[in-house]
Amino acid sequence: MNKFLVVDFETTGNKAKDGDQIIQIGAVLMEDGDIISQFSSLVNPGIPIPTFIQQLTQIDDEMVKDAPTIDEILPQMLPLLDGAVFVGHNVYFDLGFLQQALAEHGYLPFSGPTIDTVELSRLLLPNQTGYKLTDLALELDVEHDTPHQADSDALATAQILQSLLEKLNRLPYMVLQHLTELTKGFASDISDLIKYVEQKRLMQGSVERDEHPGLEMFRQLAVRIRGGRTEDSPAQDPAYEDFMKDIRSKLEGEMSDFEWRPAQMDMMSQVYDALSKSQHVLIEAGTGTGKSLAYLIPAFYWSKVSGEKVVISTHTIQLQEQLYTRDLPLLERIFEQGIHGALLKGRSNYLCLRKYEQSVMEPADNFDIQLSKGQMMIWLTETDTGDIEELNLPPGGQVFWRQVQSDAHSCLSNQCPWFSRCYYFAARRKAQESDVIITNHSLLLTDLKADQRILPPYRYAIIDEAHHFEEVASHHLGLSLSSIQVENYLAELGSERGMGILEKLDREWSSVPESSHEGREQLKGCINELMEGREVIREWITRLYQWGIRSGREGTEAGRLVKRFSHLDWSDKAGRDTLQSTSYVVEWLTLFQQSLEKIYIPLSADKGLPFTFRGLLTDLHGAIREGQRIRQLIQQMLLDPEVDNIHWIELDTRTNRRPVYLYRVPIDVAPLLQEQFFAEKESVVLTSATLSVNQSFAYSLKRVGLDEQQVATIQHPSPFDYRKQTLFCVPSDSPALSSGNEEHFNHYLIDSLAQLSRVTEGRMLVLFTSYQMLRQVYEPLKERLAQDGITVLGHGMDSSSRTKLTKLFKQTKKCILLGTSSFWEGVDIPGDDLSCLVIVRLPFWPPNHPVIEARSEYIKSNRGNPFMDMSVPQAVIRFKQGFGRLVRTQKDKGVVIVFDKRIVESRYGQYFVKSLPETPLHYRPFNQLLPMVEEWLG
Repeated sequence: MNKFLVVDFETTGNKAKDGDQIIQIGAVLMEDGDIISQFSSLVNPGIPIPTFIQQLTQIDDEMVKDAPTIDEILPQMLPLLDGAVFVGHNVYFDLGFLQQALAEHGYLPFSGPTIDTVELSRLLLPNQTGYKLTDLALELDVEHDTPHQADSDALATAQILQSLLEKLNRLPYMVLQHLTELTKGFASDISDLIKYVEQKRLMQGSVERDEHPGLEMFRQLAVRIRGGRTEDSPAQDPAYEDFMKDIRSKLEGEMSDFEWRPAQMDMMSQVYDALSKSQHVLIEAGTGTGKSLAYLIPAFYWSKVSGEKVVISTHTIQLQEQLYTRDLPLLERIFEQGIHGALLKGRSNYLCLRKYEQSVMEPADNFDIQLSKGQMMIWLTETDTGDIEELNLPPGGQVFWRQVQSDAHSCLSNQCPWFSRCYYFAARRKAQESDVIITNHSLLLTDLKADQRILPPYRYAIIDEAHHFEEVASHHLGLSLSSIQVENYLAELGSERGMGILEKLDREWSSVPESSHEGREQLKGCINELMEGREVIREWITRLYQWGIRSGREGTEAGRLVKRFSHLDWSDKAGRDTLQSTSYVVEWLTLFQQSLEKIYIPLSADKGLPFTFRGLLTDLHGAIREGQRIRQLIQQMLLDPEVDNIHWIELDTRTNRRPVYLYRVPIDVAPLLQEQFFAEKESVVLTSATLSVNQSFAYSLKRVGLDEQQVATIQHPSPFDYRKQTLFCVPSDSPALSSGNEEHFNHYLIDSLAQLSRVTEGRMLVLFTSYQMLRQVYEPLKERLAQDGITVLGHGMDSSSRTKLTKLFKQTKKCILLGTSSFWEGVDIPGDDLSCLVIVRLPFWPPNHPVIEARSEYIKSNRGNPFMDMSVPQAVIRFKQGFGRLVRTQKDKGVVIVFDKRIVESRYGQYFVKSLPETPLHYRPFNQLLPMVEEWLG
């Protein structure tokens, strides 16, 4: 397989068998990795080219009028195909058109091997964020200036294939052997290609000298060698003022466009003062302040001079990664002394090498799992961290990841042959040796709940995205369980494909010396128990679902039904039946764990067991502990609900699987945070772009249990000039949304968005508070704008991935993006890609959500006003986050339109307006606002 014909066709549509025709051909011939020749031609399709194809390819009917027909071109192409591998990006699209053309003009079909460069690049480039031709060309430095032109696409594909073949030829022989097996189920002939490379290496006699600097071969896997920490030479720490002068000049030298902002410099001093004087402080830093560097620089300096660790926690992994991969390398370059930062995530983010080794050669009839195994085989030669965030797994790969992720329950620890190479323990060791540890709220609070057994001891912390801290604390200091988790637990023990822990133990039993007949029979008994248990669990989930749906109400933005409950809710027949079914599940889980322990305990004492069997026993022990955890959660949440907690059930009615989610959170988490976190730390800096409401920090302080008299609060406004950069509008004729007039409001909204989008030419982000309303608006708006060539993307409609939708929005010329909860923050679309932000409703939480309902009752019992004390401040902070999506740089300019008159007409509306940067508000009928928008953007 050393001759490749790389082909790309532009066509009138995507269905060759339905009469669509080729309008352009591009072909590149490669031999021994070199490009030998190129061929391209326009093709007269004999039918009109659709308008959207003309726009996409820039090929119109006039251009192909005098071009040769396909039957005139095929004789020129057939000699190129002789003995060649047919290659394409999404090869079966091009192959389908080729075969149709060959059949229609009396030629035999192409019967040679095929290679899909999408499939090959997914395997060999597991870190790549996207596998479109343009994405790969950018990543691999391939020039590709005219996408959707067949000659350019074919040449770019050929050059990408060259890069992929070069990488394939560099891989260790051991890796090639594994990949040959792992790719046998792939759609194109990638396994044959890898086998060819493997045999060529063997024939060249280079296997014995198969040396790869930076890699080590261990237990039939090739793993990247990771370096340890280098020791710093001792140096005298300069005084803070001298240090800051030096840092400022170095940053200006490092980044030519770097500009110090007064608020950023002030914030640095304030963070340093808080750390050095052992004080807690809240700092609101408006968008554009540059707060990441404003706390990172003093954190590293303080750690160096004091010898104390500083933990920096973020809400999102995205920001955590940004701090580690973008900001930390910059600081490492400008600090005179070496600084050491570590990134530490939850254990399930790291690969367990023992589990992966065990899984590699296990059969799998699932393409996604085989692809995932192959991707990881490549990834092991490249990764220093073993962190799943580096991988672009296929959808089914997430299921496989659960089988191979690191897990405290099934860890052999220092008895594992992989222990010295373990990614999770390496991350923990690095954290122990580091000055600053970058983590996330979830892990920080998990560590708190686990009595500080995960993070190294620390007394100083910086909490970024602090407006989420109380919410995450509620979740992590509470309890949660889903029916999906229970079903996955059972599937890991035994699956329909026979790949569960119990079935693997059964297959490996013959390897146990002097194996116990009684133990084997007990194992078979457990497999039968598991089959019976599936029915028990299935019936319980059905009863829970039916019990919840009887009185459940829509209470989440994702459209789930919610039902709050207490020990008093089991009095009717449905409740009693559910309670009885729950008791039966707890009883079955108890007996089943005992049966599993009868297998595990005698065998675990045998030190002479083969490694594979011992690994499976460790997984069994982990499953026993997981089963005990699940049983305890069911007992605590359903059978023994506690008075000081909020209990509720959520039901997802949109999928056939009908999952059930159980939750329990403290009514008031603030005292727990004060007692277990803030009181134990010397200094905690909490920062965010949205901490104040109506110029006051009272709400944010109260949420986390801090006293306003004892904690410093500082506010740095955004450096952006919102008066010049933002047009803020509220249509005065927007209908009030109340029960019974949703249809009228939606009709007005659809009509307004359609008119607005024509003025803005798309480039619009629309933020909803209700997923149901988004669904109702999506289809009619899409139909209305199709004739104008404006694309409508909907969260949960076109994709559930925020990252994917944001990327599509940026790539599509005229586009509107409809988003729900996750789009209100963390979305960064600077420049001309976003010119208009629409906020459909003020973002109040649904009043019937169990947490809001229970905390409202709690506030009332303490003689407070739930709406003003909780609902309004919550909504204001979220509104500020949404408002901040528009202006991301000094050059951005755009329009914010709020279709909710309450911001002007209600007595509490002023809290929203006064909490924003100073921006004039224009309140007039929509038809008067539209010309203002057009003029502003013009």
